[in-house]
Amino acid sequence: MVIIDDEETMFETLDPVPSEIATAISDGLNVFNESAEIRREAFAIVWREDGKLAGGITASVSFSVLFIGNLWVEKSLRLSGIGRKLMAAAEEEGRRRAAVTACVDTLSTQAPDFYPKLGYVEFGKVSGHAGGRPVDRIWFRKELSAAA
Repeated sequence: MVIIDDEETMFETLDPVPSEIATAISDGLNVFNESAEIRREAFAIVWREDGKLAGGITASVSFSVLFIGNLWVEKSLRLSGIGRKLMAAAEEEGRRRAAVTACVDTLSTQAPDFYPKLGYVEFGKVSGHAGGRPVDRIWFRKELSAAA
Protein backbone atom coordinates (compact mmCIF):
# COMPACT_ATOMS: atom_id res chain seq x y z
CA MET A 1 0.00 0.00 0.00
CA VAL A 2 1.30 3.44 -0.92
CA ILE A 3 0.41 6.48 1.17
CA ILE A 4 0.65 9.84 -0.55
CA ASP A 5 1.41 12.86 1.61
CA ASP A 6 -0.40 15.73 -0.13
CA GLU A 7 2.14 18.29 1.08
CA GLU A 8 4.99 16.44 -0.66
CA THR A 9 3.16 15.27 -3.78
CA MET A 10 2.06 17.36 -6.69
CA PHE A 11 -0.03 16.43 -9.70
CA GLU A 12 0.68 18.46 -12.78
CA THR A 13 -1.14 18.68 -16.10
CA LEU A 14 1.17 19.16 -19.06
CA ASP A 15 -0.24 20.43 -22.34
CA PRO A 16 1.42 19.91 -24.73
CA VAL A 17 3.20 16.81 -23.43
CA PRO A 18 6.99 17.31 -23.47
CA SER A 19 8.69 14.53 -25.43
CA GLU A 20 10.91 13.63 -22.48
CA ILE A 21 7.81 13.07 -20.30
CA ALA A 22 6.12 10.91 -22.94
CA THR A 23 9.35 8.92 -23.30
CA ALA A 24 9.76 8.49 -19.54
CA ILE A 25 6.18 7.21 -19.16
CA SER A 26 6.52 4.86 -22.13
CA ASP A 27 9.91 3.59 -20.96
CA GLY A 28 8.56 3.00 -17.45
CA LEU A 29 5.68 0.94 -18.80
CA ASN A 30 8.00 -0.99 -21.11
CA VAL A 31 10.25 -1.93 -18.16
CA PHE A 32 7.22 -3.17 -16.23
CA ASN A 33 5.90 -5.13 -19.22
CA GLU A 34 9.29 -6.71 -19.90
CA SER A 35 9.43 -7.87 -16.28
CA ALA A 36 6.07 -9.57 -16.95
CA GLU A 37 7.56 -11.00 -20.18
CA ILE A 38 5.38 -8.76 -22.37
CA ARG A 39 7.75 -7.34 -24.95
CA ARG A 40 6.82 -4.59 -27.37
CA GLU A 41 8.74 -4.50 -30.63
CA ALA A 42 8.13 -1.16 -32.35
CA PHE A 43 8.97 -0.47 -35.97
CA ALA A 44 8.20 1.90 -38.83
CA ILE A 45 8.05 1.39 -42.58
CA VAL A 46 8.45 4.41 -44.83
CA TRP A 47 7.74 5.19 -48.48
CA ARG A 48 10.08 7.60 -50.23
CA GLU A 49 9.77 9.23 -53.61
CA ASP A 50 12.75 11.07 -55.03
CA GLY A 51 14.43 10.74 -51.64
CA LYS A 52 11.58 12.54 -49.86
CA LEU A 53 9.37 10.93 -47.23
CA ALA A 54 5.98 10.46 -48.91
CA GLY A 55 4.29 8.10 -46.48
CA GLY A 56 4.82 5.78 -43.60
CA ILE A 57 3.37 3.51 -40.99
CA THR A 58 4.28 2.96 -37.36
CA ALA A 59 3.44 -0.30 -35.65
CA SER A 60 4.44 -2.67 -32.89
CA VAL A 61 4.08 -6.33 -32.05
CA SER A 62 3.24 -7.37 -28.53
CA PHE A 63 1.88 -10.72 -27.28
CA SER A 64 1.43 -11.98 -30.85
CA VAL A 65 -0.64 -8.96 -31.94
CA LEU A 66 0.37 -6.42 -34.57
CA PHE A 67 -0.79 -2.99 -33.45
CA ILE A 68 -0.91 -0.43 -36.28
CA GLY A 69 -0.10 2.99 -34.82
CA ASN A 70 -0.25 5.64 -37.54
CA LEU A 71 -0.58 5.37 -41.29
CA TRP A 72 0.11 8.48 -43.34
CA VAL A 73 0.42 9.15 -47.07
CA GLU A 74 1.24 12.55 -48.57
CA LYS A 75 -2.03 14.16 -49.70
CA SER A 76 -1.07 14.30 -53.39
CA LEU A 77 -0.35 10.54 -53.37
CA ARG A 78 -3.48 9.33 -51.57
CA LEU A 79 -5.61 6.79 -53.45
CA SER A 80 -2.49 5.68 -55.37
CA GLY A 81 -2.16 2.33 -53.56
CA ILE A 82 0.69 3.38 -51.27
CA GLY A 83 -1.49 2.97 -48.16
CA ARG A 84 -2.34 -0.61 -49.17
CA LYS A 85 1.33 -1.36 -49.80
CA LEU A 86 2.34 0.08 -46.42
CA MET A 87 -0.34 -1.98 -44.66
CA ALA A 88 0.76 -5.14 -46.49
CA ALA A 89 4.39 -4.48 -45.55
CA ALA A 90 3.44 -3.92 -41.88
CA GLU A 91 1.38 -7.12 -41.84
CA GLU A 92 4.28 -9.05 -43.34
CA GLU A 93 6.67 -7.61 -40.75
CA GLY A 94 4.13 -8.50 -38.07
CA ARG A 95 4.02 -12.10 -39.30
CA ARG A 96 7.81 -12.17 -39.31
CA ARG A 97 7.65 -11.13 -35.65
CA ALA A 98 5.12 -13.92 -34.89
CA ALA A 99 1.92 -11.82 -34.88
CA VAL A 100 -1.24 -13.80 -35.56
CA THR A 101 -3.70 -10.91 -35.31
CA ALA A 102 -3.56 -7.27 -36.43
CA CYS A 103 -5.43 -4.35 -34.84
CA VAL A 104 -5.91 -0.79 -36.00
CA ASP A 105 -8.16 2.11 -35.09
CA THR A 106 -9.34 5.09 -37.08
CA LEU A 107 -11.82 7.93 -36.85
CA SER A 108 -15.04 8.12 -38.82
CA THR A 109 -13.59 11.32 -40.34
CA GLN A 110 -10.48 9.51 -41.56
CA ALA A 111 -10.50 6.11 -43.28
CA PRO A 112 -13.25 3.85 -41.91
CA ASP A 113 -13.89 2.29 -45.35
CA PHE A 114 -10.20 1.59 -46.06
CA TYR A 115 -9.57 -1.18 -43.54
CA PRO A 116 -12.52 -3.47 -44.41
CA LYS A 117 -11.23 -3.49 -48.01
CA LEU A 118 -8.03 -5.04 -46.61
CA GLY A 119 -9.90 -7.76 -44.73
CA TYR A 120 -10.27 -5.98 -41.37
CA VAL A 121 -13.46 -6.46 -39.34
CA GLU A 122 -14.85 -3.85 -36.94
CA PHE A 123 -14.87 -4.97 -33.31
CA GLY A 124 -15.48 -1.77 -31.38
CA LYS A 125 -16.67 1.81 -31.62
CA VAL A 126 -16.80 4.79 -29.29
CA SER A 127 -18.88 7.80 -30.27
CA GLY A 128 -17.98 11.37 -29.40
CA HIS A 129 -18.04 14.89 -30.78
CA ALA A 130 -15.43 17.18 -32.29
CA GLY A 131 -16.09 20.69 -33.51
CA GLY A 132 -19.80 20.25 -32.87
CA ARG A 133 -20.15 17.19 -35.10
CA PRO A 134 -20.33 13.49 -34.23
CA VAL A 135 -17.10 11.52 -34.59
CA ASP A 136 -16.61 7.81 -33.95
CA ARG A 137 -13.38 6.04 -33.08
CA ILE A 138 -13.53 2.61 -34.68
CA TRP A 139 -11.36 -0.44 -33.95
CA PHE A 140 -10.67 -3.15 -36.53
CA ARG A 141 -8.94 -6.52 -36.39
CA LYS A 142 -7.67 -9.05 -38.89
CA GLU A 143 -6.42 -12.57 -38.44
CA LEU A 144 -3.04 -12.89 -40.12
CA SER A 145 -2.44 -16.04 -42.12
CA ALA A 146 0.92 -17.78 -42.02
CA ALA A 147 1.72 -16.43 -45.49
CA ALA A 148 0.61 -13.27 -47.26
